[in-house]
Amino acid sequence: MNITHKFIITLIVFFLASCSSVSMDRTNDATAISATATGAYSDTGITSNNILYFAYDKSDINSEGRTKIRTLAKLINDNNLSVRVEGHCDERGTREYNLALGEKRAKTVAELLIINGVASDKIDTVSYGEEKPASPGSNERSWSQNRRALVKTF
Repeated sequence: MNITHKFIITLIVFFLASCSSVSMDRTNDATAISATATGAYSDTGITSNNILYFAYDKSDINSEGRTKIRTLAKLINDNNLSVRVEGHCDERGTREYNLALGEKRAKTVAELLIINGVASDKIDTVSYGEEKPASPGSNERSWSQNRRALVKTF
């Protein structure tokens, strides 16, 4: 076995060892993400105006959502607030796919807030994927409530 093969095998072993140390506890992962953000966000004042819903497997914002974002941007700027945009998904799809889709949803909302005048340093994004459902259940009614981005204020 030559040096290249030994190096590749060493890399594979190292990679597999590091993967096995990753926590698979989804609740703790979400809590850890929340705990790393600066400041404390508020769930008070969360209304339907703070929630944007998405179509299945989509991250684009409809006209109702764009209107909500304009209103939120004005509120954020008028009150000198910082926000966290949380991206969520329904339970369909793999964990990794849903985390990526939740991130796309959060970033889409963040980009539109910036376009509407909110400073980028006032916005933090996080994806919870399927980990924090708003509505339990495995049906279209529940899934439609879980495909969302939530804007929380600091």
